[in-house]
Amino acid sequence: MRNLIQPIIKEIGTIERGGFEYHYQKISYGSNLHVHVFRKRAPERRGIVFESQQAFEEWRTGMKQLTLHL
Repeated sequence: MRNLIQPIIKEIGTIERGGFEYHYQKISYGSNLHVHVFRKRAPERRGIVFESQQAFEEWRTGMKQLTLHL
C-alpha cells in the first residue's frame, strides 16, 4: 500500500525570468499533482503553486524571456 501522507517530490530545474532564477518542482500526493515555483536563492519567500501541469504551462507560456534549465 502506498503512503499517501508522504509527498513525492520531483526536482525539475530552474526558470530564469527578469534577472531572477526560480526553482521548479512537482509534488504529488497520491493522484494529486501540484507544481511549485519559488525563488531559487530565497525559498522562504512566497512561491506560486499550480494545481495542474496545464495551469503551469499556461502561466509559463505567458511569461516573456523564459528559459528552462534542466
